Amino acid sequence: MFKKIVVVITSLFILTGCSNMSAGISVGNQTLKSSEIQRAVDEILEARKTLADPQMQLVDTQKLLRNQAQFAVITILFNEIAKELNILVTPSDVNQRRIEVVAQIGGEDRVPTALVNSNLAESSFNDYLRLLIIIDILNNSLIANGATEEQASFEVSNLLVVTAEKLGVKVNPKYGKWNPTSAVIEDSDVTGGAVIPIP
Repeated sequence: MFKKIVVVITSLFILTGCSNMSAGISVGNQTLKSSEIQRAVDEILEARKTLADPQMQLVDTQKLLRNQAQFAVITILFNEIAKELNILVTPSDVNQRRIEVVAQIGGEDRVPTALVNSNLAESSFNDYLRLLIIIDILNNSLIANGATEEQASFEVSNLLVVTAEKLGVKVNPKYGKWNPTSAVIEDSDVTGGAVIPIP
């Protein structure tokens, strides 16, 4: 359940280049340093040491970096959308959604493993839950006005793209490159071919 929604969220990402190597991502006037993105990655890697098992399909560190950069941008964009549309998400709302998610995965004791399996840091859990709430509100509003689930999903994705274009989104090239067609971060050789990987 976690993994499915994380994939949906990260697939909505849109990026451009970022020349300041100390900056991880920039959305409008909001900037997140590379060190802050690395902190989330380190948290996930540390949790893997005790919670991961051989059956988990865990991504490598480079892809994990891209995922966390994507998550950071998506979080800022949806928060901006919520602000513009006067969508209020309270701590109580987040807590209630946590209760629901925990029940779905089988209890509080399964949360740490579920987070590791979904490549999500514990410190990002509340942000993740807030995203789910905002997306649900947007989808439900569109469906209530006659859209199908598929149409609502498309409109929410399009709203994200429009907001990203309006605010201006930049990303440090070490996380990958932006594909404007698919609107996702793709793997890239940040050395420009200067370094040949060891087989």
